[in-house]
Amino acid sequence: MVISDILTVTLILTLTLNDPCHAVKEMRAAMLVLYIQDCFLPGGSVAVNQGETIIPIINNIRKDSGELFKLVVLSKESHCPHHVSFASSHPGKAPYDVVQIKYLTNGTLCSDNINQTKVPGVLTCPANLETLPFQQKLWPDHCVEDVTSGPTSSSISKQLTVSTSDVIIKTGTTCQLDTYSAFYDNGHLFETELEGTLKSNQINTVFVMGLAPDFDVTHTALDAISLGYKTFTVVDASKFRANGTEDEALAEMSEKGVVLIRSDEVKDFLTGKMPRNTAKKMATQGTQLPAFILYVVVAHCYFLN
Repeated sequence: MVISDILTVTLILTLTLNDPCHAVKEMRAAMLVLYIQDCFLPGGSVAVNQGETIIPIINNIRKDSGELFKLVVLSKESHCPHHVSFASSHPGKAPYDVVQIKYLTNGTLCSDNINQTKVPGVLTCPANLETLPFQQKLWPDHCVEDVTSGPTSSSISKQLTVSTSDVIIKTGTTCQLDTYSAFYDNGHLFETELEGTLKSNQINTVFVMGLAPDFDVTHTALDAISLGYKTFTVVDASKFRANGTEDEALAEMSEKGVVLIRSDEVKDFLTGKMPRNTAKKMATQGTQLPAFILYVVVAHCYFLN
């Protein structure tokens, strides 16, 4: 052990000897389950390939660890019938095209290439006002508010385990704004009710899972990190929409500080145990002693339920 290692160990022990958890706050964790809705599942208008396969995994997490979460949140897309993200609202455009749209700084949509008779509140952009350009991907009509059956149903899947205590956060409710993240619209012009809900329940840690990491899961996890939450993405409880996007999305989340875990590690993190995969990595990579001690202290304190 070199001098720097000794100093690091001394500092750790000084901070934690009298009260090992003095500087480490209690975990108050929320389970964020994103967009497990009919429209995204087989038979839905924007179905994620094999999206239904993650539902048993999410249900098992809840069965095994549900009592350890202080809050369970289900996000639910709920669009008006002529939403800005629908290709049907853009004359001459097809699903999966990308178009440029503009907003005024107050969030009002002001684009000339949208069917103004369909999307409520669209303005012609005034020449004398600043506008914010966005690239909008177009989708088939999906997750339409109050539609409870058929390919555009916005209903949460009946196969998903739910409880009367769950909080449902609706997103995409404004006709003029598209929303991937459960926290904000895509331009971060307005926020949903999620941040207020987490704050009111004193949540400091979130476990994110659902459909789909290349869009909604990644945006939600990155927003959670930026808002100061310790953030975990449960990779095998999430399903990608497009082939070839997994590595990029996971790399982006990891680089920004999101911890990528598997469903069989969730309870370990919630109860303060060192996950088996992490222990194996530390053994094979020859983790230095100070880092190991620090991990043990943090794991013991931070991950207490």
